[in-house]
Amino acid sequence: MHSVAIRDLKNNPSSMTKYLDEGSSVFVTKHGKPIGITLPLNDDIFSIGVKKSVAVELYKMGNISLGKMAEILEINKAQAMHLLNTQNISWIEDDIDQIKSEVSNMMTPAVYQEVCVQNG
Repeated sequence: MHSVAIRDLKNNPSSMTKYLDEGSSVFVTKHGKPIGITLPLNDDIFSIGVKKSVAVELYKMGNISLGKMAEILEINKAQAMHLLNTQNISWIEDDIDQIKSEVSNMMTPAVYQEVCVQNG
């Protein structure tokens, strides 16, 4: 998410509109502190609403976790995962090495080796 100082916005409005044209949300700041947020006008805002759009955008940018997004929207994690699925957004937060490590800890070494050989 980008930010634009209010004085820059006053002097050069295109400093914000360029980000909106790119589909990015923008924090408006005053003396370095956020005072507002602007959202690009897109189908997501109309289909899921402003609050959900902001929460999803914050999640996509990595500013909040899945759990925090669910808390903001007052839904459970399963519902948050479903919302992300409907927007074609991945909600798996671990990388492949982390997943392999966790799987290996749950399996016997022989079974883990067999699974790795079968799946590359």
